[in-house]
Amino acid sequence: MTEQLNSIEQFHQFIETHPLAVIHVMRDHCSVCHAVLPQIQDIVSEYSHATFGVINQSKVEAIAGELSIFTVPVDLIFLDGKEMHRQARFIDMQSFEHQLQLMNDSLER
Repeated sequence: MTEQLNSIEQFHQFIETHPLAVIHVMRDHCSVCHAVLPQIQDIVSEYSHATFGVINQSKVEAIAGELSIFTVPVDLIFLDGKEMHRQARFIDMQSFEHQLQLMNDSLER
């Protein structure tokens, strides 16, 4: 399930509430962002501890400063509220999934 995050406060609440959180930052007219979104959603859905949130930087412009984002898309993995992995612009799905799997497995122990 994908949760739409519409403010910095919702973003902080999301990563603090969910032990393993994946965030996809995108913009309205970014074709790469829209192409990557379903691929990341599919990967996240395979992991029991992972939750998925999407932030549209076109609507929440302050997220760029909050996360030091200079380009989109950006996909981030947070473990216990801390950023553990980040990929931007060109997303390597295998690498992203490998990192997510490692973190998901660490929560199962």
